[in-house]
Amino acid sequence: MGRKPVFRQDVSCPSCGSHHVVKCGRPLGRQKFLCRDCGKYFLGDASYHHHSRKLREEALRMYANGMSMRAISRVLNVPLGTVFTWIKRYGRKKHEKLVELWGRAKELVKGKVVAKVVDEMWTYLYKNARAFYKWVFTCYVYTKLGVYLIYSVGDRDESTFLEVKKYLPDEGRWVSDDYNLYFWLKDHTVVSPVNPNESFHSSLRDRLIRFKRATKAVNRSIRTMMYSIALVLWERRLIPEFVA
Repeated sequence: MGRKPVFRQDVSCPSCGSHHVVKCGRPLGRQKFLCRDCGKYFLGDASYHHHSRKLREEALRMYANGMSMRAISRVLNVPLGTVFTWIKRYGRKKHEKLVELWGRAKELVKGKVVAKVVDEMWTYLYKNARAFYKWVFTCYVYTKLGVYLIYSVGDRDESTFLEVKKYLPDEGRWVSDDYNLYFWLKDHTVVSPVNPNESFHSSLRDRLIRFKRATKAVNRSIRTMMYSIALVLWERRLIPEFVA
């Protein structure tokens, strides 16, 4: 017969709430425990804060509407590191979910696409004490089922545009400005520089200006920028909601 599990009524795991914990050393004189149910370690005398889902979603909405991480931390009384973790973790999940929806929508909208309005905007990415230009390609997809937006981030070249194009069906009229990258598209209409994407670009540029600042409160990478845009799209409901 094996040893009986030890249940301590005076100590519970801060992650899962289990009392099935055992002592696991005393680093720097502080008692360390191991939870046998979830496998996580914790300190017996530490203060662990559990934030509600409502608070987390409020922080993400604030960020998507242009509020800085430090300001969110001050207003909600949440550690700055926690705010950054939320944005990185849930921004990544939102982006991955968007990519999945784009792939599924591509099949659903076949034969139902009215127009694909594509444009690009510049923004900054601060890195190694310098601010570099980066480009965000956006494409509004107008279909008989609804409207949604696809985007990609990178240089102002064909490879970044193709990251958008691969999620689009072949049919439907292309609408763009006179940038020469779009001239090879079939069924293509050129409009003035002010197209439907410009209003979205104006608000998005304000939200991405944080990546130009020389601050430690922002992880300045293209991937984090993509996560930030994903949060904006979910906040503004520019996603293919008709995909079940």
